[in-house]
Amino acid sequence: MNHSQNVHPHKPVAVEATTQDPNSLSMALRERTRQAHTRAERHPQQARLVKGEATRAQYAAWLGQMLPVWREVDRGLVVNAAHDPRVGAMLHPYHAHAGRIEADLAYLGESAQGHEMTPATRRMCELVASEANAAEPGIVGIWYVLEGSANGGKYIARAISKSMHIPGPEGLMSLDPHGEAQRERWERWRRELDSQGWSEAERAKIIEAANATFDGIYELLEDLDRSTGDGAATGGAMRAR
Repeated sequence: MNHSQNVHPHKPVAVEATTQDPNSLSMALRERTRQAHTRAERHPQQARLVKGEATRAQYAAWLGQMLPVWREVDRGLVVNAAHDPRVGAMLHPYHAHAGRIEADLAYLGESAQGHEMTPATRRMCELVASEANAAEPGIVGIWYVLEGSANGGKYIARAISKSMHIPGPEGLMSLDPHGEAQRERWERWRRELDSQGWSEAERAKIIEAANATFDGIYELLEDLDRSTGDGAATGGAMRAR
């Protein structure tokens, strides 16, 4: 959706846009992050989960790195929504995600304290914190990547359920946070994104931040690969949207 001159740049508007519009921001995000998305999606660790080859310890290692990232995202969205009503219009209680990761770690007998952040994880947290307090809404691009991860996460949760004998939903909530409401909530998120008035500069910033997030996830996976040998489990973050 192009930024309209009769829409205040910081005023949320009603959900009217369609994600089929080739000018929509959600479609632009998908197209203009394709290369970074594909690079991260093809990281060797993706196959380990899908094939049921990851161990519980490897799955927990991934969750242990994503927990501080999601804590920053949850906090950052609230901070950003306080000064940008457009973000506030898109944010709903079910979007808070860190608590789900904490619960999954507890199910696995793990805790956040048992997982020291890797350098890439620290950089991801710094990126989120920086964008949360910025004048431009770059955090929306970060949110696009991480919230969209639940689309593929649903299928990875099924693979983990089978290979690790985790019946769910406990232990799998970080991968499949919305259950049967996943598609409905993701489409709502995209519609609400496209319904806000974003300037060209803001659109560019959101896309830039999304690409940086895909790159950050790739680097995080590389860190885990180096620290765990065969690598830790990846979540659903890189699956197709």
